Amino acid sequence: MAAAATAAEGVPSRGPPGEVIHLNVGGKRFSTSRQTLTWIPDSFFSSLLSGRISTLKDETGAIFIDRDPTVFAPILNFLRTKELDPRLAWKKGRESLTVFSP
Repeated sequence: MAAAATAAEGVPSRGPPGEVIHLNVGGKRFSTSRQTLTWIPDSFFSSLLSGRISTLKDETGAIFIDRDPTVFAPILNFLRTKELDPRLAWKKGRESLTVFSP
């Protein structure tokens, strides 16, 4: 079961850019760097990792995000490469992209 956490309880408001962040998106685990998630200022992930948005953590301590992991994977790839995959299913992706806006 996911438990509520604040910045002081496990998600540091600031951390090293190379810090590995573990995510549980709809039951699927993803790991990436803080830098990857926060390079867009004032984004959902920048707000989440700064403590401006409260987090839920799963039993392993990963940040829980209640969204479809198949839609999240292309979003994470965009954050990693700064390039959009032209094969992305835009209708489904657009609907979920708005969810990741603060």
